[in-house]
Amino acid sequence: MPDEFRNTTRSLRILVPPMWPIWVRRLKLPEGDHGDCAFVRESKKGPHFIIRLNRELSEDALIFALIHEWAHALSWGADTHRVADHGPEWGLAMSRIWQALLES
Repeated sequence: MPDEFRNTTRSLRILVPPMWPIWVRRLKLPEGDHGDCAFVRESKKGPHFIIRLNRELSEDALIFALIHEWAHALSWGADTHRVADHGPEWGLAMSRIWQALLES
């Protein structure tokens, strides 16, 4: 895993922690897919979010995709069906993330 990506992931966990743990995975995704985020309610390890990112992306694109998907986890909480994917809650989450990263 690239160093800057790993450092950004660590920073996000500390600076803007979500309601539930987030597992980040780099996988081969279909061409054009940058990543996605899903909430897993029932798991042996408890509720968590999983962020899947396309391992074919450049390090910069990976970081932007990670931030985008992290904002989904922050804005959804455990209620992924009541919040618009890119609505006001998501925009506020993006703002919180960028502010935290830029001020750190």
